[in-house]
This record gives sequence, structure tokens and C-alpha cells, in this order.
Amino acid sequence: MLDHPENTARLLSALKAALPFKVELVPSLVNYLREQHVAIADQTQHIVSDLSYAGDEGGIVCHIVRPEDQGALVVSLTQVRVPRTMPIAAAVADYHNHRVKKLKKQGRA
Repeated sequence: MLDHPENTARLLSALKAALPFKVELVPSLVNYLREQHVAIADQTQHIVSDLSYAGDEGGIVCHIVRPEDQGALVVSLTQVRVPRTMPIAAAVADYHNHRVKKLKKQGRA
């Protein structure tokens, strides 16, 4: 099991309470999206409009919607950076570090 169910539920609830909020896509995701010719990668900063939990396998995911072109992106919370000024930024960083460490241990990162 990658996630701590109680901690993840608390973080997801806190993130939903903070909606909408700005995030920055990590460089590796931007590069991948550009290689796939996904227009959303033209900007690295986006607004999260919703969040959900994709189970232990997917973790917390951010819904990024671009209303002008009806496009959307659903991306793992581990693939974005929240502003350090956000009150829950430390909790997001802890979640990210925990998931990445567990994924590496399992050979999936």
C-alpha cells in the first residue's frame, strides 16, 4: 500500500477546500506533454478546478480544465508543484515525497 488512507483523505479534503488554486507542472511532465503535442503544455502554470482520488495506484489527481478549448488534463499531485505560500504546501510535499519513495522501492518510479 502506497498511501496512508487517513492522511490522504485529510489532505484531499484540505486541497478541495482550497480550490481553485494554481499549480506548476513539473519539467518532466511538460516535456512529455510537448512531445505528445498537447497544447496545455504551452503554459507551465495552471489552475486546479477539482481533485479526486484514483486509488492507491494513482493517488490524488488534479483536474486542470482549459475552458477556452474545452481541453482537460488529469494529472497526479506528484507531477505538480503547489505554491510554497499555500498553507498546506508542506503537507503536499510530504505526500509527494512519501509516494515517490514508495514507488521507487517498488521499482515503479
